[in-house]
Amino acid sequence: MIKRTTYLVFVLIFLCIIFLVNHIFNHANLPINEILIKGQYQHIDREQINLITEEYVQGNFFNVSLYEARLAFKQLPWVRDVDLRRKWPDQLVITIEEHKPIARWEGIGLVNDKGEIFIASTEDNLPIFVGPENFVKEMTIKFREINKILDKELIHISIIKLSNRLSWEIKTNNFIRVVLGKKNVSSRVKSFIKNYQFVLAELKSEIDYVDMRYRDGFSVRKTKKKNKDKTMNSTI
Repeated sequence: MIKRTTYLVFVLIFLCIIFLVNHIFNHANLPINEILIKGQYQHIDREQINLITEEYVQGNFFNVSLYEARLAFKQLPWVRDVDLRRKWPDQLVITIEEHKPIARWEGIGLVNDKGEIFIASTEDNLPIFVGPENFVKEMTIKFREINKILDKELIHISIIKLSNRLSWEIKTNNFIRVVLGKKNVSSRVKSFIKNYQFVLAELKSEIDYVDMRYRDGFSVRKTKKKNKDKTMNSTI
């Protein structure tokens, strides 16, 4: 009987402590007096940030809902991630990570530097990714890899394509289409760059496309300036 009574007393004390702590947290006069915004951003409107903080940063230091505020920030198109934390005694620190676009995704979205598709608008002149959506990270890696090689001739990718059969193709900013195939993509790009000046000097005309899928060389299709409908093939 004594043990049972002792147990009930402890339970009662525990419940009282929980009630008191909860009462203090919810009714304590500890308002959030300062909101600090951290992070570098160009496309996020500061007015939108202020509206969200006014709407969702409610309550005191203890009972403000950081979860709901975070969800609201994540709804902004250019916000990739956001971190909210309390800083004693009366501050809320909001750190915003903005998407950094590197390309357009088939005209319906953008690709960030992490290889993620997000829906937002920009007037920036960006290269275009075309391919299966679940391969966007691989395309981002390949895009950087190929651009690094092309940079030796001061050219870069304007369009990069990955077919459903996982075959690669690019179009450069000087309008040369380069077919790379499935395997040894980097080696083929290096071969293209190695022969780049030679090809242009020898053909002396507009190049339609370069096919790098040959084992010991490549083929070039060029278009005559006088009649672009007539084409001829040159194999090197």
